[in-house]
Amino acid sequence: MMAHKNRNRSLLILGLIVAVAAATGVYAFLQLRVDTLTETLKRKEPVCILFVVSDGKAPLFFEAFLYQAETHKGALVHLPPNIGSVLESLNRMDGLDALYKPGGSPALRKKAEQILGTGIAFSVEIDGPDLRKLVDLMGGVDLFIPNPVDLKAEDARILLPSGSVTLDGDKAWTYVSYRDPLETDLEAVGRMQNLMKSFLKALGDNRMFLQQKTPFRLLRSLMHTDLSGRALGTLLNELSKLDTERMIFQRALGNTRTVDGKELLFLHHEGDLLREAVKQTIRTICSTDSEVPEDMTVTVEVLNGTAVAGLASKARQVLQSFDFVVLSPSNADNDQYAATVVLDRKGKLDNAKRVADLIKCRNVYSRPDVKTDQSIDVTVIIGKDFDGRYCK
Repeated sequence: MMAHKNRNRSLLILGLIVAVAAATGVYAFLQLRVDTLTETLKRKEPVCILFVVSDGKAPLFFEAFLYQAETHKGALVHLPPNIGSVLESLNRMDGLDALYKPGGSPALRKKAEQILGTGIAFSVEIDGPDLRKLVDLMGGVDLFIPNPVDLKAEDARILLPSGSVTLDGDKAWTYVSYRDPLETDLEAVGRMQNLMKSFLKALGDNRMFLQQKTPFRLLRSLMHTDLSGRALGTLLNELSKLDTERMIFQRALGNTRTVDGKELLFLHHEGDLLREAVKQTIRTICSTDSEVPEDMTVTVEVLNGTAVAGLASKARQVLQSFDFVVLSPSNADNDQYAATVVLDRKGKLDNAKRVADLIKCRNVYSRPDVKTDQSIDVTVIIGKDFDGRYCK
């Protein structure tokens, strides 16, 4: 009898030891998860967080947020849900949105990493109702709307004021989710990225309030994320330092075509341009250069100096992928240019060199001319050495 009791006691003690060991292991694991963001920032490495904004059933858009703590610079890379590619996990050609699952999808994250050419440390998913609540929790988001919006939707009328405004949750969702048939894709993407920029700024501006026990608990409940509580707190601290005035905006560009009845966006040069643009963006946010946004905006004119139709359009695609403002292409004064030439029109040769480097052009000259359109910073005259991507 005594032996039986001793055996039970031994089993109980052993069970307690196992339970303590398991709890210790779980705690250690959670601590490692907790420290992932902090340790990344301590190593002075940029971090990438994928934001997924959905209507609860389907993704509205994906936005990759790149951030470098040392410089406090950030960037947003817009990924349309209909980016087309071969989805290995589904064994078919389809859009990125086909991988979406409410609550998170490893396959979606992996494909987004392939598209971007960089690792994604964390993901944050927010649906429409929760976005409304989050915006209201922070007291609204500040936006600049250039023109008033007055549209008739199927079941409602969409009204948004112009100018610098503070939108509540309902208006913020309306702003980011409405569709205007007369609006360009660039304008629609601009709205989404402006909302994300304002949303991130609001998170940082309100960090002291949001880090209080009750608001923080509500904040976490309104996001589906693999950020631990401590990591989310770290993110709020960093967002309070984010220099939104120098935020860089990138977007995936390509050509659309219909596959199995669905319109898909196929990226230029099989996505190589976007991956190069992301790499360049990461270098920029890691740079301590204090360049201001106005200096970073470069307007480029592309002229076709050959008899090959469409060559200037291909050059335009390349430069647009790197966030240059590129005017519609036209023809040069003749079609016998043997070599491509890049001309500085404003006395800022560095801008011309930046353009030239992207297409590997070695013919770069400063040619300011008061007779040219003063909105143009750089002129590119495409020659016969341009193969659609680089100068040979």
